Amino acid sequence: MRSFKLLSLTALTAATSCAAFAQAVETAPLSVTVDGVRNGNGAVIVAAFDQADAFEAMDVAKAVALAQIPAANTKVSVTFHDLPHGTYAFAALHDEDLDGDLGMNGEVPTEGYAFAAMGRRGLPSKFEDAAVATGETAGSTLRLKYWN
Repeated sequence: MRSFKLLSLTALTAATSCAAFAQAVETAPLSVTVDGVRNGNGAVIVAAFDQADAFEAMDVAKAVALAQIPAANTKVSVTFHDLPHGTYAFAALHDEDLDGDLGMNGEVPTEGYAFAAMGRRGLPSKFEDAAVATGETAGSTLRLKYWN
């Protein structure tokens, strides 16, 4: 199983700030729903990627946008309103203990995670299979996977 390159929430916030530089570009919304949240503990973190290498490596430091939503039993949703027109793939983490990392027991995740177009094995898909284009009705649905 590939390891996740998750950073602390402080580092995630810094990465988002760097990605949010001001430019005069046309933007569009993109909504993400995360299904299968097993409880209301902690938060769900959603990362948007616009580059295949960053998404496929789950390198959150290269995410172009991040959102942290209070966890709610069953599902949560977020809309990224200011993404430049383009295609994006998403990943999510249910950070139940709010430590900013995917909890692990050896090589087995103890918290839920999801990738757009994730298969049964729980591995990230190819960017081109997971990516959706921005637009008024654009959206992506992720289903969290828990191993325990």
